Amino acid sequence: MAHSQSVESSLDIGGLALRYADSLNATAAAITPRLVADWGSGIAEASGTFSQFTSRGWGAQGALSASLFTRVAKGFLTELGGFAGGSARQDGTRTGEMLANGRLHLMHSAGEAFIGAGAGRTWDGTVWRRVILGEAGGSVTYANSEAVLTLSPILINDSISYTDTQLSLSLTKDRLELGALIGARFGDRVTSTATNARSWGSLSAVAWMTPRVAIAASGGSYPIDPTQGFPGGRFVSLSLRFATGRDHLSHPVSVPQPSSETEAAGTGAGVSGFVAERTGPGIVTLRVNSVGAQVVEVSGDFTNWVPVRLERSLNGWWSTALPISPGKYQMNVRVDGGKWVVPPGLLSIADEFGGTVGLLVVE
Repeated sequence: MAHSQSVESSLDIGGLALRYADSLNATAAAITPRLVADWGSGIAEASGTFSQFTSRGWGAQGALSASLFTRVAKGFLTELGGFAGGSARQDGTRTGEMLANGRLHLMHSAGEAFIGAGAGRTWDGTVWRRVILGEAGGSVTYANSEAVLTLSPILINDSISYTDTQLSLSLTKDRLELGALIGARFGDRVTSTATNARSWGSLSAVAWMTPRVAIAASGGSYPIDPTQGFPGGRFVSLSLRFATGRDHLSHPVSVPQPSSETEAAGTGAGVSGFVAERTGPGIVTLRVNSVGAQVVEVSGDFTNWVPVRLERSLNGWWSTALPISPGKYQMNVRVDGGKWVVPPGLLSIADEFGGTVGLLVVE
């Protein structure tokens, strides 16, 4: 699962209201920083939240995760990951968690399926416990939307076992990002989200007012976390988000010209032209000229290397509009299910798997 090399950060400043343990209410001002580093074959993320409660006291929590991806066969990727996190409160309460996991991904043009397992230790402020978990799921991507289904059986100290199932939906359109999540839990009664509840759900929306500033809102419910002893509850939040490493403004797209014919090697017969241009806020339209083609596809780190079909236009041209932020990207094009090749006019470079890809620069 290749990605462009990039660093993104955001800072949310706002407020939230909580009702947890089915009886306690709380409101707080919160600040949430987040940093994501994405490179050729891995991704790392750090995030945290500091909350100052209106009824006195404060709370803080943070998490750090990382994953490395390796292509082992056509359509298959392995992932090795790790997670560490914890929380602290003014009253002296502390929790912690450390996990390691591995996954096998089967990639498809419409999404992916995966299976994996992990293990680690967790601390509820009193004792350390052993955690073993399994994972299975898949995703489906269409245009600017995605659906992800996961199934996670969890065993804690050979005494508590349960299975969480979650379905998340996301949609990005222009400057609006929408999300929804629903979940259900099966297993030990102690892990239910409330006295009789075993399900939860939430909605979220992010509206970008400028390329760097957005309003973020969310609300819903969340389950008990028996690994760290967190009670389940309900929440509503509203915040102002400041971000870097992303851009929705309209800028021209730069297509580096090869310095010699050998740099354009790999461009196959049937692909005679390629154009990339900014056609809207955060949108780049890719056009490929292939006279007589039946199917034309592009794939790149801006699509998570999922092939995207282009639509037929006039005079042998095919096109598609995709949300692509400014940056340097790797991509290829394919005609009628043939070999992936470098589009004409793009600089040909070697990727981390020993193949050849084209370098697309979006400014």
